[in-house]
Amino acid sequence: MRVVALGDLHYRPSRRHEYLALADQVRALQPDCFILVGDIGHPLRLFIRGLELFADLPCPRLLVVGNHDVYRGEYDSRTLWERALPQAARDAGYVWLEEEVVTLPLDGTEEGDGQQPDLVGICGTLAWYDYSSACPTLPYSGPDYRLLKHLVNHDADYVDWPWSDVAMARYLARRFAARLQRLQDDPAVRQIVVVTHVPIFAEAVPANRDSALWSLLRAYMGNFTLGELVRQASKVTHVISGHIHRPGWWQVAGAGHPIEVYRVGTHQGMACTVVVEVGT
Repeated sequence: MRVVALGDLHYRPSRRHEYLALADQVRALQPDCFILVGDIGHPLRLFIRGLELFADLPCPRLLVVGNHDVYRGEYDSRTLWERALPQAARDAGYVWLEEEVVTLPLDGTEEGDGQQPDLVGICGTLAWYDYSSACPTLPYSGPDYRLLKHLVNHDADYVDWPWSDVAMARYLARRFAARLQRLQDDPAVRQIVVVTHVPIFAEAVPANRDSALWSLLRAYMGNFTLGELVRQASKVTHVISGHIHRPGWWQVAGAGHPIEVYRVGTHQGMACTVVVEVGT
């Protein structure tokens, strides 16, 4: 099964011809499943324009949102998160992975003789950062990172929901864990693909100890707590994340087998596709 993913689209009308070319590239890849990995567009009208680029793909279309998607604009961040973004996604024909899971048949398995085909499950979340990715050499604690965020991260200026970073991260993780467990417990599901906007493994979050700015910013780049939860799910074979704007691929230890980790990236400010062959 071919999964095509991209993230950090940051749709801008001034580059529409490049976005249309990107949509053509996605169609040419003939995906069995297409996933947007957050930061699609801001404000909401540009989020919707980004979704529309892929409206004619004849395959399931899934998404998680990113931190930029919940920046206040026509709506405050809470309204965007709770109502406007999920409604826009569903209206455009996308599965809102923050509340739903998807199961699809693996290549070469077909229903017959009363037997259900082997399935791949897809489970996703924004995965808000909880400071677990903070640079270990810095002398700060969680409360410090909450106060320091405005120095390096515009989320402090434009995300105005009432929840703290740690509270939001824990809330999303609890809900994600329940969805992941549903797939883990389903005997027809042979493999699970996890999709997050924020990376969940240390390998996918660059460390630049020579940069004081990056060392501080790193606290808002990942959620390693969620990564430890994902490692324990024996059916997880692939993880796809975004947020960093740099492509990458790693293998990390999982529950009895390696997990393939993909980080979608950008080139000259334009999103790049990642192709993941599941079940091969």
